[in-house]
Order: sequence, then structure tokens, then C-alpha cells
Amino acid sequence: MESYEKLRNARVRIGITQDYVAKQLNVPRSSVVQIESGNRKITSDELSTLCDIYGLSADYVLGKAHEDSSPMKFIARSFESLSEEDQQEIASLIEFKKEMARRKKQQKEV
Repeated sequence: MESYEKLRNARVRIGITQDYVAKQLNVPRSSVVQIESGNRKITSDELSTLCDIYGLSADYVLGKAHEDSSPMKFIARSFESLSEEDQQEIASLIEFKKEMARRKKQQKEV
């Protein structure tokens, strides 16, 4: 798989728009379209930003390493970059969702 395909697939997988990526890169959306179609080279700064956004390593994007780009890895990398307060908020949300799932399961069993 080519680098541009990996970038496009990663963006689609995590559900963000080309407009969002363009704003993060400070380029027009048309540049993101060109990057994702393989018609535009990216700078090292752009690659670094894209890897941060998508939770990928530059080695993986460039084809120098095999990397599982599962959603869980993206979530883990993203979680690590958050403040401790934000991490606590997300941990609380996870506990809430687990409790709701447990209650829903109990209701189905009754």
C-alpha cells in the first residue's frame, strides 16, 4: 500500500474530514485531496502532523515498518497525548459506558 493510501485510509478510519486535516496542516482542502490521491508530495512537517493526527508512525507511512493501524492503537496514542484531567474525564466516561452496558444486559436477562 502506498503512503498516500495509508494516510487516506487512516483519515477515513478515524472519521475526520479533509477540511479538518487541511486546517491542521494550514493548507487548502485541495492540497489534502492531492496528498490522498498521490498527486502531491508532503513535507516532513506535514508528515509529522499527519502522523500525530492519525496516530501512525512516520516509518509505517513511509513503508519502513509494519504497523497495525487498528483503532485501538490510535485511541491509545491519542489518550497518551491528553492532559491528566482529560484522561480522567475519559476514564470516567468509559466506566459510565461499562455500567450502562452491564445494566442493559441485566434488563435483557430479566
